Amino acid sequence: MKLDNYRLNWDVILKKEIDFLSKKYPDIDIKGSYASVIKLLNENKIMSRIILRKNEFIGYAYIMDSTDKSDRLYADIGFISKRKINEERLRELFDWLIGRAREEKKKLMLNPIFNGNETSEKYLLKLGFKTIVRKRMVLDLNEYQYKKIDEQYNISGIGDLNMDLYSDAEYEAFKYTSDKFLFSDRREDRIKTVKNLFNGEYGEIIREISFILKSKGRISGGVVTSRLGFDRAFIVSIFVKRAYRKMGIGKYLLLTALNRLKALSYHYVFLWVNAENFARDFYSHYGFKYDNYPDEVIYYLPYSK
Repeated sequence: MKLDNYRLNWDVILKKEIDFLSKKYPDIDIKGSYASVIKLLNENKIMSRIILRKNEFIGYAYIMDSTDKSDRLYADIGFISKRKINEERLRELFDWLIGRAREEKKKLMLNPIFNGNETSEKYLLKLGFKTIVRKRMVLDLNEYQYKKIDEQYNISGIGDLNMDLYSDAEYEAFKYTSDKFLFSDRREDRIKTVKNLFNGEYGEIIREISFILKSKGRISGGVVTSRLGFDRAFIVSIFVKRAYRKMGIGKYLLLTALNRLKALSYHYVFLWVNAENFARDFYSHYGFKYDNYPDEVIYYLPYSK
């Protein structure tokens, strides 16, 4: 039996999932991030579905709008045990989820299925979901030696940054890459995301390490860095527009940022890279290494008419 929007205690339903993720990502307040979702689920303000068999609770799914990307829906799916997963039960959940996404003409995004197994992985592949694996890399700035930079570019700080133009430039740099899924198809969403970024969504922006390059008055590339702690920094975004690649701009952006971070006595700098992106070799060349932080795995189903 499947039930939609059935009033339940979602604190109990999601407890094992939250405990699992809290152990996997100890530096993230998983419980806090779920709190508002659980409140809305308990009030039946988020659409949900559960599977029962002979009054035994088997699995669950819920689906909700993105807070800043109006072209997609986010879903969370879980089972009480790997042994409870089969194609029939997966179909009950995914027919509903995909139907909602098609009805609203949006992409469907989800993280790995809680208690998922080989059957659920194969089923996602059969449905046409694409898999993105993002890995975290780190550079120990104590071992980093200042690099001489001979190139000269027109640097602008972010104090008077035009968010609209920055958003357009960043999107143009990524829209033909495997990272395009990170960006909304709608310009107004992308501008909102950039504003959230500069308002501290990923930590306080380090203005001395965040800048853009211009060529003939137009943005050609940029780097934005935030503070993770007193000695740690996070390169949130680094990009070069297609027309300006293979001119040393990426190297200039990265090395300038690293030189400045070291001068400001930061000890570590982190970034995330798509496992399929050739940029991983670029970062490795300058000393970045994969750390032992768990990969971020994202599944998404593009909207098709």
